[in-house]
Parts: sequence; structure tokens; C-alpha cells
Amino acid sequence: MKTGVILLSHGSRLPEAQATLHKITSMVAAGVDEQFLVEGAALQFNQPDLPAAVARIIQRGAEKVVVVPLFLYMGLHMQRDIPEILAAEKNRYPGVEISLAEHIGADPRLLNIIMDRVRRASF
Repeated sequence: MKTGVILLSHGSRLPEAQATLHKITSMVAAGVDEQFLVEGAALQFNQPDLPAAVARIIQRGAEKVVVVPLFLYMGLHMQRDIPEILAAEKNRYPGVEISLAEHIGADPRLLNIIMDRVRRASF
């Protein structure tokens, strides 16, 4: 069974944001085996948006879809907007299991990234 993984960013009008999502998507796709299909999506401002990414990953053969929000906070997008979009997608694709993974939040693994950035910024 193929599992689709959609990495969901907020989106931005700046091209650099979309480039970063492409890099993260490529990194994840290269790090998983062939049972996983990986797509990037934006909640706002960019394409593919979440419905387009769901359609695309199902067309690629995903029978199960997990949306991974690249969000730090449990804000309104996480509480309301994303679940509403996914409810509509579940109705559109009743034979496909679509689920929402936990947001990144205050994951302890962020400590290593933050301290790496501090060391790089130190004079």
C-alpha cells in the first residue's frame, strides 16, 4: 500500500519560501523508501495548494494520505482551516484514508537546530 505524505507549509508570496519547501520535500522524498510518495503543498499563496496536492498524490497511487503540517503553533490554521479542507477532501475521495499529523510544535529535537543556528551566528 502506497502512503502519500504531503508536507504542508503556510505559503508565502516570496519565491524563497517556495524554494525552501521544494528543498524540504526533496530531502524527505530522498530519505524514505518507495512505499511513500511525497508532495509539498501550501495553505496559501502558492500552488499546489492542499486540495491540488491531495489530488496529485492520489493520482500517483496513494491509498492513504498523511498531511504533515510544517507549523510551530496550534493556531487557527491547525484548529480550523486545515481540518475543514481535509474534511472536504475526505468527501471527495471516500476510498482514501486522509489524516492530519501533529504539527511540529515545541519538539525537543528543535534544540539542536536552534543551538546550531546560535553557534553559526556567534562572532
